[in-house]
Amino acid sequence: MWQAHYLTVGKEKINYKIRETGNLSASKAVLLIHGQAWTGEAWTMVAEKLQGIHVIAPDMAGHGDSDETSDNSFDHLSEQLLDILDQLNIEKVWIAAHSWGASLALNFADKYSERVRGFMLLDGGYFNYQKWPGISWAAFTDFSLPEAALESVDAYVRFQSEDTPFWNEKVEKAVRDQVSETKEGKATLKCLPKTELACAKALWNFDPDHHIAHINFPSYLVVARPDEENDKVRKFKTNALNHFEAVVKDCQVVRLENTSHMIMLERPETTADLIWKMIEEK
Repeated sequence: MWQAHYLTVGKEKINYKIRETGNLSASKAVLLIHGQAWTGEAWTMVAEKLQGIHVIAPDMAGHGDSDETSDNSFDHLSEQLLDILDQLNIEKVWIAAHSWGASLALNFADKYSERVRGFMLLDGGYFNYQKWPGISWAAFTDFSLPEAALESVDAYVRFQSEDTPFWNEKVEKAVRDQVSETKEGKATLKCLPKTELACAKALWNFDPDHHIAHINFPSYLVVARPDEENDKVRKFKTNALNHFEAVVKDCQVVRLENTSHMIMLERPETTADLIWKMIEEK
C-alpha cells in the first residue's frame, strides 16, 4: 500500500524514510506522526481508510529507517517536518499525531501555523508530563525490557503480543518495524537508547501552555480511557483537557472508553473516521 522513499532533510542532510499513499496529487493532505520508538508503519490501518487524499507518514529522525539527528528537540524536528512538506510541495496540511508525536505536532502547529489546516492529537500533546500524578524522571526514562524479550525478533513480537487483545497481522508488522536483528540474532530497537532519552527529555520539558495561545484552526483531542485508569490520572487528564478547550476555541474532545494508549492500532476505523470529520468540517 505504501509508496516508500527517502528524502534528504535539513541542514544535517539526513535521510528520512517517507511513506505516502492515497492520491499523491490531491490538494488535501494529512501528515501522520508516530509516537516515541514507533515508526510510520503504525499508521497503516488508518491510512488504508484515507484513500482519496494524500497521506504522508514519515519515520521521524532516529526512528525506524530514518537517520539519527544531532538534535531531538521539538523545534529542530519541526524544522525537518517543514522541509519534508516543502520537498513534497505541500503548502498546507492536516496533522494527526500520537503521544510523543502529538507534542511534536503541537509545537509544529504553533511554530508554522500558516502551514496547518487543523490537527488531531491522539492521547498526548495537551498536558505537561511533569505534572502527571506520581511521575518521576527516573520512571519516565525507564525504557528497560525483559532480557527474554530481546532474545530474537520473534521473541520481541511475542512479548508485545501478550495482553494485546487487538493483535493482528498489521499490528505485528508495526511492532516488527520497531526492531532489527543483530549479527548474533538478537533483537534491538531501531530507536537507540540515546535517542529515546533525548526524545523523552524534549517531552518532559514540553509545556502545552507555551504553544496553544495562538492556535486558530480546528483542533481535536482524542483521549483513551482504559478500564484500569486510576482516579488521580483521570482527574489530571480531565483538568488538562478543560484547560486546553478553554484556550483553544475551535477544539473538540473525543473520549474513547475501554481503549488503550495505542489508539490508531486498536481503533483504526474510529481514528480514520475522526480524521475525515476534521477534514470535511473545515
